[in-house]
Amino acid sequence: MLKSMTGYGRGEAVVGTQNATVEVRSVNHRYLDVQLRIPRCLIPLESKIKKLISSFVSRGKVEIAVQLGADEKAENSLSVNTDMAEHVYGLLNRLKGAASASGDIDLQMLLEFKDVIFEAKKEELDDTVYWDGLKPALEQAMSALVQMQAVEGKETEKDMQSRMSFVESVINEIEALAPEVLEVKKTGLKERVKDLCEGVAVDEARMLQEIAIISDKSDITEEIVRAKSHFKQFNKWLETNEPVGKKLDFLIQEINREVNTIGSKASDSEIALKVVNIKNEQEKIREQVQNIM
Repeated sequence: MLKSMTGYGRGEAVVGTQNATVEVRSVNHRYLDVQLRIPRCLIPLESKIKKLISSFVSRGKVEIAVQLGADEKAENSLSVNTDMAEHVYGLLNRLKGAASASGDIDLQMLLEFKDVIFEAKKEELDDTVYWDGLKPALEQAMSALVQMQAVEGKETEKDMQSRMSFVESVINEIEALAPEVLEVKKTGLKERVKDLCEGVAVDEARMLQEIAIISDKSDITEEIVRAKSHFKQFNKWLETNEPVGKKLDFLIQEINREVNTIGSKASDSEIALKVVNIKNEQEKIREQVQNIM
């Protein structure tokens, strides 16, 4: 079953004493590109987060956003740095003396320096506690993402199968036309040679040999056979559970190459029109393949 590279997932869990919300978004990309937006306290877990993501997806641009809620249960306390308070008081007294200033240095004046006198203490969690809490939310979000990718991949697979079926049917029509087109070309060449050599003795056997060589260059049998082989391989890869986006993209290029050669070698208006129809469908298939993992 194919998987799309586009998806979204969300997960929630408790990390320490905080509620954590994880949101994951992914879009198509040539390789796996994981981008994180996480709180500072989770930065040490970056490598673990990326490793977990890579266990769920192999390609795509994946954006992970982690938010931690207010830590209402955490034990926060405010303490006074008495040493710093005494130091500030002494500095103010020295400044007062140096400036010959008047007035008392009171508590209100010291509170102007509250940022250095008061200290907020908060319980710090170690990386293990953070990871044990965050991991379930990440797994929940990634599971939802993969599920969405599978649903979209299934719809994409149906669309590509339908379009490829159309392409195969047109190739079969070209294959049926090819002998007649080749015969018409041979007859045309014979008549043209006779017109050009009117009144001149012509070696009939040599003329037929040359016409056969020219006609052989217009034969599209090999290209049709290779194209059909590519169709079989394409359908086979659609049924696998492995990431095949890159393989399908390569195969589409090979099919396009064979179709272009068929159009140029056949030199027939009806076949040329069918080639245009094929290329139109092939381009739509290629656009779909770009989003396949």
